[in-house]
Amino acid sequence: MTKTVRDIITGRAVVSVRPTDSVREAARAMYDQDVGAVLVMEDGRLRGIFTERDALRFFAATRRNPYIIDVGVVMTHDPVTVDADSPADLARDLMLTHGFRHLPVVEGGEVVGVVSLRGVSSDLP
Repeated sequence: MTKTVRDIITGRAVVSVRPTDSVREAARAMYDQDVGAVLVMEDGRLRGIFTERDALRFFAATRRNPYIIDVGVVMTHDPVTVDADSPADLARDLMLTHGFRHLPVVEGGEVVGVVSLRGVSSDLP
């Protein structure tokens, strides 16, 4: 039986922040929840994703204050998504092709989770 993205994300909470939350708040949410990315949501809609890579680039490459810069300024806007019922290997291929490690998962237009390259790779042969 082919594993789906839903099989991998089941039981995992969606960690999100608002575009107007600070970079520091987003980084803190990732730290507190032990995740590598947070979804940026507004009015129930996915606006972007903020990842460890975004945080590293922000902190290492700028002198901006993470306490006052909105995460909406530095997030990845309109991220690629994958359907929850998609095969897990499709999610892996999307991440490898596009060069990212976290992929928002949707079902019927609603965000239901995030799948990571590590999570997908560990569940596939």
